[in-house]
Amino acid sequence: MSLSYQYTGKDEYLQAAKRVAHYYLTNLPEDLVPYWDFRLPEGVPAYRDSSAGACAACGLLLIADQVGTQEAGLYRNAGERILHALYTNYGAWDYPTEEGLILHGTSHFPENKNVDVPLIYGDYFFAEGISRLNGYRELFW
Repeated sequence: MSLSYQYTGKDEYLQAAKRVAHYYLTNLPEDLVPYWDFRLPEGVPAYRDSSAGACAACGLLLIADQVGTQEAGLYRNAGERILHALYTNYGAWDYPTEEGLILHGTSHFPENKNVDVPLIYGDYFFAEGISRLNGYRELFW
């Protein structure tokens, strides 16, 4: 929704993005990397989805650029903390044969597709988030 706001300037998209961001942040586990579903049924494995964390971190950083300075710190800090958690706890740095950057992505658990693996789009958003933290602002979307 922050991208919709970016391209349309319609405030309702920014407000929706902020509401979704607050819901997301409120429902994160302690290590800041989400499970594959916020509403896991009883007895279903609680795999993480690092790709969702990376994507959300980018969205939070974009929202930080779109709001006033009083609010920006909240979203930027959250995006930074998620990226730091991904780097510290989910990075593939100690696995020289691993081709992905961040581990423990989950694409589609109900169909048992790409469960607990690096995902290319997780790596993309992780790299985009790090780039945004380093001042790069061009969007490819």
